[in-house]
Amino acid sequence: MRKRICVNTIVCLCIMLNYIHAQGTVIEAADKARVATGIADSVGDGRWIYGGRFQLSLNQSYSNNWMGSSSPYIGLSTLDRIYIYYRSNKLSWENTFDIDFGMRYTFHKNNTPKVVYEKTSDKAEFNSQLGFKAKGYWYYGGLLNIYTQVANGWDATNKTRTSSFMTPGYFTLSIGMNYKRKRWGFYIAPVAAKLITKIDNSFYQQIAFGVDSNKKSHLSVGAFLRVNFDADIHPKIHLNTKFELFYDYMGEYAQMRNALTNYEMTWRFSITEWLSISFKAALLYDYNIRFPVYEQDGITVIDGMTTDHLQFQETFGLTLGYKFRYSKK
Repeated sequence: MRKRICVNTIVCLCIMLNYIHAQGTVIEAADKARVATGIADSVGDGRWIYGGRFQLSLNQSYSNNWMGSSSPYIGLSTLDRIYIYYRSNKLSWENTFDIDFGMRYTFHKNNTPKVVYEKTSDKAEFNSQLGFKAKGYWYYGGLLNIYTQVANGWDATNKTRTSSFMTPGYFTLSIGMNYKRKRWGFYIAPVAAKLITKIDNSFYQQIAFGVDSNKKSHLSVGAFLRVNFDADIHPKIHLNTKFELFYDYMGEYAQMRNALTNYEMTWRFSITEWLSISFKAALLYDYNIRFPVYEQDGITVIDGMTTDHLQFQETFGLTLGYKFRYSKK
């Protein structure tokens, strides 16, 4: 009887061991398949996303016997963006190209029935940002930024040219860390190189935009920071804002002249799918962009003296827009 019990016990133990071994084999195979699938997903789940947004804004002003008013004008401006993204679990590559150009036609300027063309905004900007996922929302990455204008810039008299295409032109290449969330993020780079150009020969013998005379470019090394927010804060209200700071290591220690700051904010209030009201504001400080100093009359320029200013610009208008977006693996 005892022998039969021992035999039955041994048989049961063998069956249990075989079952456990079989289950372990199945679990191990499932784990290997899951790991293989994860590796394949991280490499092959990449998706291309491309699209754009085109906007045309109209603004108008008229006044009569209004103290402190400017001449009546009609203004047109365009704010366009084209983007191409590549995104996967481990890699992010974002490319954007922005155009912001505005002009206005002013009537009866200086009490003369003359139509005067004036440029109100002019920006061409390209960004290419590459990121490799580190952990969580952090990415190792690099950023290339190219910033310039399209048309010539003129002074208040429309007689002296103050800028042109790639005069100035800003090229910034940096390596750092990028923190990305759905609506906002920031990028910080302790190492960044900024190249300022003035390729227009009319400025070759001038000291302008931080570039010495008889030179067409100036290279500086510093740190770069960008903070951005882009989201629909309401089904019919969209906010896009960006702050950038470049600090020059090669300048004088702890001086504001080392810092170049740029802040942009755009509100869009949708009326219909195609029609909206837009408001844009921009702040820019660059010590190397110099302005003339005037006598107390505010008209006479003091020779040999220039100063820096915090530049501010805002536009408000009725906007006709179209946007599109596609994605492809």
